[in-house]
Amino acid sequence: MTQTPIIEMRDINKNFGHVRANEDVNFILQRGDIHAIVGENGAGKSTLMKILYGLYQPDSGGIFFDGKPVSISSPRSAMQLGLGMIQQHFTLIPAFTAEHYYWQRDGKTWNTTRF
Repeated sequence: MTQTPIIEMRDINKNFGHVRANEDVNFILQRGDIHAIVGENGAGKSTLMKILYGLYQPDSGGIFFDGKPVSISSPRSAMQLGLGMIQQHFTLIPAFTAEHYYWQRDGKTWNTTRF
């Protein structure tokens, strides 16, 4: 019996004008797996991760979480699914305040800690 992937990205496409950043990208992550996404500068790695984190929307394709289709429209919706992202370079997320930048993991979700 095949295990349902915790995250699956199917046929993801993303263009910026005439520049194709991602073309028919497929990515499967099983629970407990660790992956590295490698490639040259401009290969689309960061774009793919920003789609998974809700900073960008794919032009086509789908994202599945625990086998169910999901729409990750913002970092907040990604965090509600239990997804977090550490940027390579310091990046502020529009519309977030200082309190949003300190989260703690609680089971399957990320919770904001007020300070």
